Amino acid sequence: MTVQFGLAVVLSAQLSVGMAASSVIGVATARGGIRMDEAAVSGNGTLFEGTTVETGRTVSDLRLNNGMNVQLSSGSKGVVFADRLVLQRGGGQLSSPAGKASPYWMEARTLRVEPVGGGAQGMVQLTAANRVQVSAARGSLRVTNAHGVMIASLAAGRALEFELPGESGASGPALVTGCLIKRDGKYLLTDEAAGVTVEVKGSVEKYAGKRVQVQGSQIPDARPMAGASQVVQAAEVKQLEDKCASKAGAAAAGAAASGAAAGGAAAGGGAAAGTATAVGAGLAAKAVIAGVIVAAATTGTVVAVTGEDETPISK
Repeated sequence: MTVQFGLAVVLSAQLSVGMAASSVIGVATARGGIRMDEAAVSGNGTLFEGTTVETGRTVSDLRLNNGMNVQLSSGSKGVVFADRLVLQRGGGQLSSPAGKASPYWMEARTLRVEPVGGGAQGMVQLTAANRVQVSAARGSLRVTNAHGVMIASLAAGRALEFELPGESGASGPALVTGCLIKRDGKYLLTDEAAGVTVEVKGSVEKYAGKRVQVQGSQIPDARPMAGASQVVQAAEVKQLEDKCASKAGAAAAGAAASGAAAGGAAAGGGAAAGTATAVGAGLAAKAVIAGVIVAAATTGTVVAVTGEDETPISK
């Protein structure tokens, strides 16, 4: 009996591990034929942790148990997990449910794109070998790099293209443009292109209240003040205007104040998302954030696909 009981315990444990390893995380609905883990599927298919989904000429809807909906474009490929989708080819759309949404992101090369809050929706597309395009349709999107550094914050209606460096380290060069404001003895700038608020260090006192372009580098592991997502050491400051334009100044100040009230770097990035929208077109169209080139793009450009698979940054 003792031996049989022991065998039963071992078998039960093995079955439990197997069930956990292959837990169901959602359902894929094919609009035409798709492939799931190299097997052809038509109609509906069950999604397990780590399922690879590849679309043909039609799109596929992935409905996850946490309420998220991911739509893979035609000619796309991705690996689905309970907390993320690793995009390997083509593009996809993320839609978070109304109300409180579970954290979920799309991994595109070395970037992570995450809807902010319930009801947010956005599109992610792999284009050239080192570029990713992102557009926000509803709500806002947060884009971070592999080290968790905020690269951009997109409000609804905005589209950005990201050109990634050949090698991604914990820090990188920075080029940001916007209104430099002083708060609590420190200096904040919300970049007009990326919508990210950074704390600026260096000899910048005389530029407070002016529209400037700051060139420098991100300080790795530095703790930014409330309302900022990262700290930038200024190497060169170029004054663009003697004073901030009324809209730009108000937007930057409002973003910084809202970020401080929210009490965190993520809140600062989220607050900054509205800055570029409030300022409107005609200001800086390009930035460099932690070594990533961020440039304005039209939503119509977020449609191209690439035929090459990508190596994910996570497994």
